[in-house]
Amino acid sequence: PDIQLPYDMGYAVQATAIAVLCTLTATIASCYKELAAQPANLMRPPAPKQGKRIFMERIGFIWRRLNFSWKSSVRNLVRYKKRFFMTVFGIGGCMALMVVGFGLKDCIYEIVSLQYEKVQFYDAAAYMNDDISGKERENILEYLKHTDAVDDFIQTRMQKVKVKSEASEESLYLQAPEDETHIEEFLSFHSRTKDETYSLEEDQVILTEKMSQLLDVGVGDTITVIDEDRGNKDVKIGAVCENYMGHYLYMGNETYEELYGARPVYNGIIYQVKEGQESEIEKIGTDLLEFDDVLNVSYTSSIEGRLDDMLKSLNLVIVVLIVSAGMLAFVVLYNLNNINITERKRELATLKVLGFYDMEVAAYVYRENVMLTFIGALAGIVLGNILHRFTIVTVEVNEAMFGRQIHWQSYVYSFLFTVGFSIFVNMVMYFKLKVIDMIESLKSVE
Repeated sequence: PDIQLPYDMGYAVQATAIAVLCTLTATIASCYKELAAQPANLMRPPAPKQGKRIFMERIGFIWRRLNFSWKSSVRNLVRYKKRFFMTVFGIGGCMALMVVGFGLKDCIYEIVSLQYEKVQFYDAAAYMNDDISGKERENILEYLKHTDAVDDFIQTRMQKVKVKSEASEESLYLQAPEDETHIEEFLSFHSRTKDETYSLEEDQVILTEKMSQLLDVGVGDTITVIDEDRGNKDVKIGAVCENYMGHYLYMGNETYEELYGARPVYNGIIYQVKEGQESEIEKIGTDLLEFDDVLNVSYTSSIEGRLDDMLKSLNLVIVVLIVSAGMLAFVVLYNLNNINITERKRELATLKVLGFYDMEVAAYVYRENVMLTFIGALAGIVLGNILHRFTIVTVEVNEAMFGRQIHWQSYVYSFLFTVGFSIFVNMVMYFKLKVIDMIESLKSVE
């Protein structure tokens, strides 16, 4: 069916109100000082800003090696503090938006590879009736044992249950494997943040990370498994493991028996195919479905494919963020450069009178822009990290946990785009510098 994209008027009103408020606040702040001044003072040319010694001058071995132009540019950064902070925040905001855009792509796209390369290693899962006969189960296991393409398999108990804590009530899959040691060939129980690996052999009940966040519980806390037929059961969490898709509560056979008073009835089989035999996965699944008590077979490859298709739509989000960041960078840099040149016409005209060529005058201004761009980009890395952490947690859905790591390539791309926008603005401003009239600028009252 056609995708419905309703326009939310509430969001539009909020965004408009915030934009107008920011504009009015900036206007009032900038006009307040000028409106408070005496008309007679406004008619006089402003006194040039007083130069001050800067910290770098005290680092002799660096300062002595700088030529006049570089020393002047470094001093000007401190001299015009308002422009310095406006440029740094503007470029930092541009860089931060792009870091968020690329970071979202990194964290959301990688959940497929993380789930099926670091957490789950099996290729398919078959699910059976709870009341499957012993003969039918034996036939299924014999088929898997004698199929050349199957590398390994294990039976497991899988049931959907509700659990609750003091914070909330959620649904998850309770899984109890046939062999607590063998299951580690198919699933990895490890921490995402620490170098720790867990095992069901130690009678631990292992909860997946996203569910621990939803329930607001951790290692050593107790949660309640809701069972209307056999009564609610309390279990103590022994470990919290990394997981990105779905929610699971893993327990060993002994723990399951203590909880429910009987050994688990295995209603699932997870299996791996031999390397190079991936084309046989669906054939094995089709053969398994010929058994009367096999209800369903799912393939991790098809899940990966569906997720990849869904996540491709994120590319549009990335493009929107990059375009927005580019527009922000252009507006900020263009306006600040325009103001900078207008306010310093007399200074720049003096340089021309002293014999500076157009390219030398441009380089005099560009040095400041380049330094401010690099400082702003560094600030943007910090701002981008903070904004990315907030955004990734905000957009995350309950059924999945997104990655948390921004790849280093994303920082490089963001930085290169930011520098590219800055270079483009500098090229545009060169023509404005070139047409500065020396005589008129020296005569004018700024």
